[in-house]
Amino acid sequence: MQRLSLGLLVVMVIGCGGDGGDTGVMPLGLDTRIDLAPQSSDPDSGDTQMCVDDTGTVYVVWIDDRDDSPDVWFNRSANGGASWLPSAVKLNRGLDNNVWSPDVSCNKKGVYVVWEDDRDGALQNHQIYFNRSMDGGETWLQNDVLLELDAEGRSFSQGPKLKSVGDDLYAVWYDNANGAYDIFLAGSGDNGKTWRDPVRVDSDEPAGVARSGNPQIDATENGRVYVVWEDSRNGNSDIYFARSDNAGSSFKQDQRPDGGDDLGAFHSFVPRMSAEGDNVYVVWHDERNGAGRDIFLNYSADGGANWSNTAVRVDSDNPGFFNSVFPEVITLGNQAHVVWQDLRVSPGYDMYYRVVENGEPLEEEVRLDVGDDPGLSHSMKVSMSTNGVDIAMAWEDSRHDATDGDGYDDLFYNYASADGTLQETDFRIDSLADGESFKFDLNVHLHGQKIFTVWTDGRLGTADVYFKSLTLGEEGEFVEPVAEAR
Repeated sequence: MQRLSLGLLVVMVIGCGGDGGDTGVMPLGLDTRIDLAPQSSDPDSGDTQMCVDDTGTVYVVWIDDRDDSPDVWFNRSANGGASWLPSAVKLNRGLDNNVWSPDVSCNKKGVYVVWEDDRDGALQNHQIYFNRSMDGGETWLQNDVLLELDAEGRSFSQGPKLKSVGDDLYAVWYDNANGAYDIFLAGSGDNGKTWRDPVRVDSDEPAGVARSGNPQIDATENGRVYVVWEDSRNGNSDIYFARSDNAGSSFKQDQRPDGGDDLGAFHSFVPRMSAEGDNVYVVWHDERNGAGRDIFLNYSADGGANWSNTAVRVDSDNPGFFNSVFPEVITLGNQAHVVWQDLRVSPGYDMYYRVVENGEPLEEEVRLDVGDDPGLSHSMKVSMSTNGVDIAMAWEDSRHDATDGDGYDDLFYNYASADGTLQETDFRIDSLADGESFKFDLNVHLHGQKIFTVWTDGRLGTADVYFKSLTLGEEGEFVEPVAEAR
């Protein structure tokens, strides 16, 4: 059944007396604050997410409490970060509601945002809401669109993820309407103008008998949709995968990619997925080999129809001895580029990288964070992006805190060519003095030879949102901070 969104487009007046255009051009290579909260509000920002379309237009969303409650806020640059809207735009239209966990997707036609929202009912349960702009963020729907059927807020929905492919748009989340959490997906064939009713993705029976959570999504232009998630139907958490061939209207029987041990015998967590054509890779961390978790992978060469019966281990240190956790993956053809946090040299986590081809790891993994000694400090929370040739990988790094014990994480990146050749040094992103402020929510996007990064930063005393653009191989240089009125 098709459900029409009832909101009409309404023009947002951006800035005082402005025409909605971007602010004056700023020098690229500087850390640029883009949340633009007024001096009187002094808010904290977080849950920062970025999307970049094929033209290099950058869209950023985040949560902040400048109006005394958390709301979804937005800013945009139409020229690769050289200029931004003069004021941030509040997206959610509900009154006295709280919001969480936004996600953003974009294409050449529009920018699309989903989030959790507690406006419905007296229980303050979270529901999944959507809004969109078809003119680069200048105007948005007057009314947010509820993507699920629970208008009274009787169930609790979490973890929305959004994917746009051509005119198709897909939102996935997990919801306890049936008891324990199940995975649901809503689809649109007209860039979010109308939405089909959500369908259940996981196929264990009865619905709601076991927890399914933390879904990830990918899709292709021929209407094929892939979803992967954590699932406890067999005891401990396993990894499950399901595929749709009809734009998310229904899903085939789900499958378990983390084979090679007994069902539900050991926990498998935080699946990540990347697909290109019929090549689909799923990675996760897994405790089957002992107390120290390892990185595992499975590969399908036929669009998720078939998987290996046994998952492949990616990290090559002693099995189950050291923690290898939180992998991320990018697919280029039949190759996967995998990055993870690794504790093989104590006391700090390092960042490791390995190339996999046709489901089999190639040469041994290499360390990304080569600018300090192995294990000296923590390198964590990697973000990845590719331009189809190069692979950029950025992370939070405490090397300067480890050196003097009186600082915060800084931001670094490294990059590899498509054959896996890595740079011999890593590169600093932010332009502050070493360890000067806390930084988190790092996002990276590689557009041609430009690296776009956005993150949450505490340099002004509260958590704000910053953007930085660098040419591949360039790094941020220290800039003496200038006091900013708040």
